[in-house]
Amino acid sequence: SGRLVVDMEQYFDQIREMATGYGVRSVFVAGDDAETVVSTVREIRRLGLKAMVDTEEARTGTDNSAMMLLTHHVNITQYAIDAIFNVEIMTEASLLLCTFGSHFSRLAHEIKLARGGYSAPPVTLDVLWFVNP
Repeated sequence: SGRLVVDMEQYFDQIREMATGYGVRSVFVAGDDAETVVSTVREIRRLGLKAMVDTEEARTGTDNSAMMLLTHHVNITQYAIDAIFNVEIMTEASLLLCTFGSHFSRLAHEIKLARGGYSAPPVTLDVLWFVNP
């Protein structure tokens, strides 16, 4: 059984809608697949928006797992700093377009609410039976 994934065009449709309806100008980009991150950044820039991305983090989960298996070593301090940095970038984006099945997304959502909320409502593209935000 494979992992169910939302089609990227659905993300782009939401970005276009939010840019038009709410004046969204910046979008945080991250993902489990480095190639998808690169193509998403390209599309966001094509739409005239700012893509907020941690290029040092843009690697695949497969890459991370392979590195751990091969070296039995991960710089846990850097790993933690990258995680904190990414949550902070997420809270600064004018649009939180995510899946609330992600702990990072939920944490960024809570921080954004605590800091005064949104100019545009958050958009979750979770599979309906996977999570109920």
